[in-house]
Amino acid sequence: MLEVCIDSLESAINAIHGGADELEVCSTLTEGGLTPSPGLVKKIMEMVNNIAAGKPIRESCHDCGCDKLTKRPKVNVMIRCRTGSDFHYSLEEMDTMLSDVEVFKAFGVDRFVFGALTETRDVDVINCKRFIRHADATPVTFHRAFDVCNNPLSAINTIAGLGFNRVLTSGQKASANDLEAIQLIKALVGTAGDKIEIMPGAGINLDNVKTFIDIGCKIVHSSCKKIKYLPQVKSGLSMGTSDSEHVLLTNETIVERMKETIT
Repeated sequence: MLEVCIDSLESAINAIHGGADELEVCSTLTEGGLTPSPGLVKKIMEMVNNIAAGKPIRESCHDCGCDKLTKRPKVNVMIRCRTGSDFHYSLEEMDTMLSDVEVFKAFGVDRFVFGALTETRDVDVINCKRFIRHADATPVTFHRAFDVCNNPLSAINTIAGLGFNRVLTSGQKASANDLEAIQLIKALVGTAGDKIEIMPGAGINLDNVKTFIDIGCKIVHSSCKKIKYLPQVKSGLSMGTSDSEHVLLTNETIVERMKETIT
């Protein structure tokens, strides 16, 4: 299967048209993905529920053929209240994220994506238990906080024991396609068995996706993106964290080709 990470309605539509099995809905993918707005999630849920009802995904889509779509993609929501690679959250930050969970549960989303670590980069058992309890029956993926945690082969057992049923990982490297990352992902697949699903992500593209299928991964994660550069405003002010302002936009054709490659 293919999970496509998106942070806009346009990207969601492109991913759906391309045949994505699951959508990971975020905001600000340029920051690694943060909690999305309720409005974005609500609109995406409306679209996927229209597919289940045999309707066009949007009123404006009557002529695009999307009323012929038969597979409703799952909607997975990132819960991450701020940027930063520490993933060690204060009481106030956890309260914020648990409140977000309650909002999105009411929308009927299919999965949450979350991860928390201690100051010493071990799995934060206490806050992860709190999150799983609030998610209730909704499945939860442990996200790439895993990639900065200690002792990954031990951590995967802890994460599975807490109730997570999937982990997103780049093999603790910048790209999952790094040779050492591939070896770790292969070891994780062997260690995890049926206890938890290993989903590789980061740097996965048409040229390397088959590698991960061949080592036993049942689902892969990709943005299937093209970069869209934003107009440069010559004001001397910066309203973002990047000198080169851009957004990541999912490309329908890349999604289609990715699906063809892995099936």
